[in-house]
Amino acid sequence: MNNSDDVTTAEPINRLEGVEAAEEQEQEYRELKVEAAQSPLRLTFSEPFEYDGQKYPHLIFDWDSLIGKDFQRAEKTFSKLYKADRNEVVLPEMKHLYHTILAAQVANVPPGLIMKLPRRYYIAVRNEALKACGSSPEEEKA
Repeated sequence: MNNSDDVTTAEPINRLEGVEAAEEQEQEYRELKVEAAQSPLRLTFSEPFEYDGQKYPHLIFDWDSLIGKDFQRAEKTFSKLYKADRNEVVLPEMKHLYHTILAAQVANVPPGLIMKLPRRYYIAVRNEALKACGSSPEEEKA
């Protein structure tokens, strides 16, 4: 066996060479832009909205009260309720049902109430849900 095959005699390669020097240099960071906190929204109905025997004169949507766990809970509820077609890849954030569930959680009402809203109210609520998810109606049309 010749010495060229002996791996133990080779000098170790320092893959971290220059890393220490780079760490000593000041890092540049981009700032994560976070929107300013917003007051809750009140959706007032022209006539009290009746759902499941209860009348609602208005709904309060406090979107800033959401935490990460609320989005996960909405996704879990969505997964239980949504029946995907065969071969359908489902992204909850793209579905009306997910936005409905999220809006219902924020307003502390059953999802069915949001689903029964007349168009003019439903679209306004869904647009706010899209914003809460970091999207906008304009992006969805693209």
